[in-house]
Amino acid sequence: MQNHLYLYPNLVRARKSKCSQAALAEHLGISQQEVSRYERGEIKAPVNYLADVAEFCGVSVDYILGRETEPVQMLNPDESDLLHLYQTLSAENRIRLKERAAALLELQNSI
Repeated sequence: MQNHLYLYPNLVRARKSKCSQAALAEHLGISQQEVSRYERGEIKAPVNYLADVAEFCGVSVDYILGRETEPVQMLNPDESDLLHLYQTLSAENRIRLKERAAALLELQNSI
């Protein structure tokens, strides 16, 4: 059995930063055994799997492939949701959101 893990040097690191193999498998609709086989290099991971893992873990595919040494930004699901909401706002509402967030932070720091 040929080991292909060298192609994905950060696959396990990205997944472990967010969840277990079982949780990732459930999210992706595959078996935990399949996740394990990809991570051990028993079978080559398809491109769509790498893209899905990268998106779920908040890293780039380049990071998983080892083309970036550090994850550019690893977002947790709440942060990812907030970023998505922010990106869908108009420019005017983005300004309002920033002002409200700054006010909340100021209030939090004064307590």
